[in-house]
Order: sequence, then C-alpha cells, then structure tokens
Amino acid sequence: MRNHPFLTKIRAPNIRTSLAGLVIGCVLPIAVVAAFLIFNFYEYEQRQLAVNSISQARSMISAVDRDFASTQAALQALSTSHRLASGDLSGFHARALEALLNLPIENIVVLDTSGQMLLTTAQPFGKQLPKLVNPPLLKRTLETGKPGVSDLFIGPIANRPIFTIAVPVKRDGSIAYSLNATVEPAQLSRVLVEQKLPDSWRAAIIDSAGNVVARTHDMEKFVGKKVEQHLLQGIRTSDENSFKSQTLDGIPVLTAYSRSPVTRWTVAIGMPLDELTAGLRQTLKWLIVATVAALFIGLSLAWFIGGRVARSVTALIEPAKTLGSDAILTIPHLHFKEANELRQALLDGATTLHQAQYHAHHDALTGLKNRTLFHIAINQQLTLCLRNKTELAMLYIDLDGFKLINDTYGHETGDQLLRAVSVRLKDAVRKSEIIARLGGDEFAIALIHSDLENAAYFSRRLIEIISKPYQLGEIEATISASIGVAGYPISATDGDTLLKKADRAMYRAKSLGKRRVCTASNESRVAEESTAKLQQDV
Repeated sequence: MRNHPFLTKIRAPNIRTSLAGLVIGCVLPIAVVAAFLIFNFYEYEQRQLAVNSISQARSMISAVDRDFASTQAALQALSTSHRLASGDLSGFHARALEALLNLPIENIVVLDTSGQMLLTTAQPFGKQLPKLVNPPLLKRTLETGKPGVSDLFIGPIANRPIFTIAVPVKRDGSIAYSLNATVEPAQLSRVLVEQKLPDSWRAAIIDSAGNVVARTHDMEKFVGKKVEQHLLQGIRTSDENSFKSQTLDGIPVLTAYSRSPVTRWTVAIGMPLDELTAGLRQTLKWLIVATVAALFIGLSLAWFIGGRVARSVTALIEPAKTLGSDAILTIPHLHFKEANELRQALLDGATTLHQAQYHAHHDALTGLKNRTLFHIAINQQLTLCLRNKTELAMLYIDLDGFKLINDTYGHETGDQLLRAVSVRLKDAVRKSEIIARLGGDEFAIALIHSDLENAAYFSRRLIEIISKPYQLGEIEATISASIGVAGYPISATDGDTLLKKADRAMYRAKSLGKRRVCTASNESRVAEESTAKLQQDV
C-alpha cells in the first residue's frame, strides 16, 4: 500500500521542527507564568510610581501654598499700617515701597471696593490709574472677607501675565480696600527647580482655571495656555489622580497631579512613557535571561547536538540559492565531512559559473564589456534617463588603419594594438561611462548625462588621443578613428536604435575622409563642422 503524502510528511519532520517541539513543550508553561509575573510587576511598578509622583506633586503644591500664605501674612501685617487706616495713601505708598524690598513679589496695589486702583508701587503716587472691571479676586474677597489668590491674567500696567495675592483691609468693621501683591510666574519657578526632577520630566504649576503659570520646559512658550484637555478634565473631577496623556509639547507621559484645597491651584508632573518603559524593559530583560538560563541547563545537550546537524545543513541552503547570481559565494567550514565535501562542490561550481558568466559578457582580448552586456547596461541607463529626464550620448568608434597594421605585422601585433586602444579609452572617460568592444576594431562608449554637442567635442579629443603613436615592441604603429555620435532622446529613445544611428553616423564620418566625427542628428552638417574644428585644433 502506497504511503499518503500527508503521512509521509508527518513521519519525516525536520531537525528544527523536532527541536522546536521539545523546546516549546518545556518553555511554554514557564513562559506563561513569566508573562503573568511580568505583567503584574509592570502594573505594580506603574502604580507605585504614580503614587510616589502624586505625593511629590502634593509636596510641591504645599510649597506653593506656603509661599502664598507667607505673602498673605506679609500683606496682612502691612494692612495694619496707620497710614492706610487713616487714608494717608501717599504715606502708605512710601511704606509699601519699603516693604516691597523684602518680599518676593513684583508690585503692591491698593484697590477700592469698586475695583479702582488707588495706588501701585509700579507708578509714582498721584498718577492716574486704571479701574479693573469686575475682577474675580476682588469680588471673592468682598464676599468672603478672606485672603485669596487670583488666576493668571494680563496686568493692566505691566501688560504681561501676572497673578495677585489679596488681603482685605477693614475700616470700622467693613472692607474698605483690597491690598494686593502682584507676582510674576517666574517667581514660582523656584518651587519646580528645588524638586530636582529628572531633566526629561515635565512639571507645571496650574491656576484654578487650568492655565499654565510656571513650567520646567519652554516656560515662555506655554505660560498662560490651557493645559491638555485630559488633564483639565481630571483636575475638575478629582483633586489627585494619575493617568496617561500628552504634554503640551506632544510628549506621551504618565501624568500625576495634586490640587490645593485652599487655592485650587494644581501641580502636575509628567513622566515620559518611553523612559518608564525603558526601565521596565531592563527589568524584564533580566527576568527573561534568568528564565532562559534555567531552561538552558536542561536543553543544552540536545540543542548542541541537534544544532550542529541543523547548521551543517542549513548553511548550504542560502549559498545554493545564490548560486548563479553575481554575489560572491562564501560558506564557512562545517562540522561534518560530507557537508564539507558538498560545500567545496558548491564553491567550485560557483567559481566555474562566475568565470563562464564573465566570459559571456566581456571581451576576452580587452576585458571590456561585450555587445551583450553593453546592451544590458545601456537599457538600464536609458530607464534612468527616462525617469530623471536626463540625456545620454552614444559613440560608435571604428579604428582607421587598423587592418593595414594587422595584415602587415600579424594578428598578435593587432591584438596588442587593440589592448592598447582599450587602455586609452578607459583612461579618457570617467568611471561612470560605459565602454564596450563590439567586435573587430569597433568600440562603443556611452557618455552619461551628455548631450550631442558635448559628446561631439569629446569625440574630437578622443580622436587625438587614439591617433597618438603606439609602441608595440619594436614596432611603432599609428592609427586614427572615425566616430559616430547619437544622443538620447534627440536621436532615438531605445538602445538598439541609438547604436544603429551611431553606427550609420560613423560610416558617414568614415566616408567623408576618416578621422572625423559625425552626429546622427544632422550628419552632413555636423561632419563638416567637426572636420573644420578638428583641422583648426590640429
């Protein structure tokens, strides 16, 4: 009974499959447990980091509240001045200027209950000052009779973002004035700097309306802007929390924040997720290494023996696939005698094949490309010319006087002459140009990125180079050349037609007296011009 193909495949598994089944059977249970532990460890680390960051944010907002409270205490002490109580605003202006020297604030302002600015240390006393229209902090101070802190706003005098700390000034049991201290956001940067957060972390102080007051990075760019929407919603929902979001400058972070129950200001800390993941990856890597090390003890012997067999076989697969390509075949020494014999056979076959391919595409006498490889190279260049909208010029060269030397001195001398001509051709062009021997004493050159005019000029120079005497042993030989030039796309758009037109142009040049250049676009006119220029150059 014949074996079914499916059963045959089952009965003959390869070495890698067998070993993979063994490894999977051993590793899978441990991998599942390890994945579970890793996941839980990651969650725990993230939760712990969030808790620690919330605690740090709470500490920072407490420091901000202490600064506010300190300023409020100083203002309350200043509000007891008898000059203010007696209405001596001029005298109080001088007293406020003295107090300002000892306070971390920018300015001291006195407002009446209507919002009219009565004095400010930023202006000389008596100068007309603006009236604030429905300032929220003044309204809250009048309603509660308690000190307070405003949100960030554009100061009417400074014309830049500021916030104010206010205390009520009472006279005869009712509020007569609001004594305010204006503060620039930069004053709060000290709180962020003192925490010495990692350079990649972002931290911000946010007012009760969700505006950025101070920030560790790009403060001038973001002061006064609303925080990211997810953070703004979180602040309005709860006083403390952590979640994944993006900073205003587009960095994915784990955000932890704490909001002051007194001022309703917030400190938010953003830890880049990439950085957090990098630390966790390091931990996971060591966990995986430990797991692999434990498995390796049990599997090492089976893997060692099976690996040697598998490597000896698989090492020959890719070299066998690349056999016949242009790639250099390299195969390391293998573990078994039979495998090394097959390796040597592949190397010998590759060498023989490369030699055959080289001889099939190169001229045996000169080492230049032959007609077949020249056509392949030209078609590739024409594809690039079409794509890049560039030009190409084809030179068809026939040696004048070669047959006489070959017949007079023999084929060996003729071969020496052809080799010498090929050397001069290679020296005359750039490495990027394509040179071929088409047969006999005919050569072709493709000039990349060259038009007909430049190609014709180059051809005249090339004739002079070819026409210099050749010392072939004791024989001094002198020949010249006739060159036909065709150009892409003006003469033709495919390689075969270009070569044919260049060939016809060459025969036209030879019929006009040899040692000439003729182009395929206007053979007669160009031939005459080329002859005239050549004679002038000579």
